[in-house]
Amino acid sequence: MREPHRPLVCVRPPGWTHAQAQPFKALMTWVQRAEVLGFDGVFVGDRLLSEASRAGEVVYGATMLDALVTLSAIAASTEKILLGPLVLVFPFRHPIQLAKSVASLDVVSGGRVVLGAGIGWSETEFSALGVPRLGRGEMFEEELAVVRRLWQGRPVDHHGENWSFEDVMISPSPVQRGGPPVWLASFSPGQALDWSGGGLPTAASRVLDRVGRLADGWVPLIYSASSKRRLDADTLAEAWMQVLAAAARSGRTRENIDFVFSDWCYVLDGHGSERRCREALRGFFNGTWEEALRTYTIGSRSEVLEKTKAHVRGIDRVDAYIFTPLGDEIEQLDELAHVASELRGSPAGG
Repeated sequence: MREPHRPLVCVRPPGWTHAQAQPFKALMTWVQRAEVLGFDGVFVGDRLLSEASRAGEVVYGATMLDALVTLSAIAASTEKILLGPLVLVFPFRHPIQLAKSVASLDVVSGGRVVLGAGIGWSETEFSALGVPRLGRGEMFEEELAVVRRLWQGRPVDHHGENWSFEDVMISPSPVQRGGPPVWLASFSPGQALDWSGGGLPTAASRVLDRVGRLADGWVPLIYSASSKRRLDADTLAEAWMQVLAAAARSGRTRENIDFVFSDWCYVLDGHGSERRCREALRGFFNGTWEEALRTYTIGSRSEVLEKTKAHVRGIDRVDAYIFTPLGDEIEQLDELAHVASELRGSPAGG
């Protein structure tokens, strides 16, 4: 998938859409520019409703185009860049439909799919679909096992807690043998993530155990849009050690699982850039400028680079980076291309 010890550097277009903004054409131009600049992959979000909320509070007041539809268009308009959702909410989809859709995307793209996966968090989305939030972790585990079996190209019988069927086979199988790698997310933008000094809560430990047992990669969310803070670097390192310990208990090694650092950022490049960043934030973030600085990585090229390195200082090796610019200006890609070059040439973990 990559050269040894050379991290992938990927991007995720903002892609926010609402009644007054339909950014598809700009998004496609953005993605094609990312491929020209040499980024390794591009990912898109998975939001079903017009806004996402938790505990009655709107976390994001905007939405995105359907993830799999968008990725199909990206696959058709690019040649080599990796692509995938970050993250696709498994419990919102039936495992047969999910296996078929992702396998088809892998075929259409020529084997370029990386499947970012998650259990979901937005209460309004679960309620609208009639899917219970309680037990969604167990539902995810059952679904992932079924999907991976369906990708083998053989008939599958399954009788589980959530789905039951016999003699089901999908075709064609994914181009990638065994199916695309599955990068599993942890945490949500609605969580406080304020765990420094007190150890990780039991619920978080259960999530990390799942990652270690099942995932090909771990993509922790390091910011909280609701609480307007970032996950402490030491806590991130502690969580990664828990993932590796869970992997070892399952007979897996460090080489079986990637560490993927995903962050939202904005590169300030001189006159007018702070104003543009503030304008972009108003589209989805309801905090002040000071709160935005505490939540996201905002600064010059060198500052973004140094803040990124500082956040992964306790990680043994970063296998991939994924940056989501806060604004949709295509110039942000050029700025991030310089950061990418430095990260590829730097020792992992800074």
